[in-house]
Amino acid sequence: MNSRSVWVAVFVGIIALGLGAAAVTAFVSDDGEPSASSASTSASSVSDTFDLPIGLEKDTVALAKHQRDLLVGLAARAGGPVEIAVVRGDTPLEGDAVQVAVDGRDVPAEPCGTGCSRVEAAVLQGRPARVSVRAGSASVSFRLPGFLPASGQPVFDRARRTMAALRSYRFTERLTSGGGVVFSRLAVQAPDRLSLRTNNGFRSVIIGRKRWDYQVGRWQEGPFPGLNVREVLMWYDARNPRVVRRLPNGAVQLAAYGLKPVPAWFRLTVEPSGRVTEAEMTAPAHFMLHRYRDFNSAPAIEPPQ
Repeated sequence: MNSRSVWVAVFVGIIALGLGAAAVTAFVSDDGEPSASSASTSASSVSDTFDLPIGLEKDTVALAKHQRDLLVGLAARAGGPVEIAVVRGDTPLEGDAVQVAVDGRDVPAEPCGTGCSRVEAAVLQGRPARVSVRAGSASVSFRLPGFLPASGQPVFDRARRTMAALRSYRFTERLTSGGGVVFSRLAVQAPDRLSLRTNNGFRSVIIGRKRWDYQVGRWQEGPFPGLNVREVLMWYDARNPRVVRRLPNGAVQLAAYGLKPVPAWFRLTVEPSGRVTEAEMTAPAHFMLHRYRDFNSAPAIEPPQ
C-alpha cells in the first residue's frame, strides 16, 4: 500500500471533518484496505481541484495562504511567470473570479489549467514585489523577495533523516477546512505504532496491522493496512524546498510544494539538529498545523486494555 493511502487512512477521521468520530473505522474495510467511498471524499478529490504547472520546477519558489475556506497558492520564477491557484472549499476559481495585482497595479492573467491563473511579472529580479490576489470580497497578498530564495534541500534532507530516525515523538495537530477546528494529540513510536486523541472524543491506537478505536464506551479491535511512522510526517515527500527565513536560534524556515500525500504547499521550521518543530500544510479545504516535541522521550504505545 502506498504512503499516500496509509496517511489518509490514519488521518481521514480528522481530516474529513464531516465524517464524525467513526471515520477511521469506516474508512478501512474488513480486509484492511481503504474503502473507495471514503477515499473519494478525502485525498483523491484534492488532487483534481487545481493545476500548478511550474510548481515542481527547481527554479521556482512556492508559497500559500488561506482566508477561511479560500486557498491562494503560487509558484514564482525569476523574471516570471507567476502561477496562482485559487480554490474556495473544493471549488477552483479562475477567469473573471480572480484578479491579480503586482505592487498595487492590476495585471492581466491567463489560464494555466484548472483553478490556475498565470501572470507575467518581473519578480525575483533584484527588487521585492507584492503579489495580491482578489476573489470576491477576499484579498490575499504575498511579499516576494528581491531574489529567488536559496535552496533548502540540504536542510530538508537532514530533517528527513533526523525525523525518520527518531525512536518516538509526540505532536499536536490543528486542522480546519476554514470553519470549525479539530485539535488532536498524537504519539508516535518506531517502527509502526501511533496513538491519537481528538478534542471531539475520537481515540485510536495503531500497532502494525492492527488498530483499536474507542467507540460506544469500549475499545474495538480491527485491521489496519500497516504503518511506517515515516508516513506520519505529512511533509516528508515535499519538493523543491526554499529557505524563506532564518531565526535567531539558528532554526530555518522552509517553504515547499509537493503532490504527496495530496497536492499542497508546506512550511517547516527545522532546528540546527535537523529536528522539525513545526510543519504546516495548506491544501484545498485542508489547513493543517503540526507541532512536534518529546523527541525520543514519548511514552511507549501499547494495545489498549
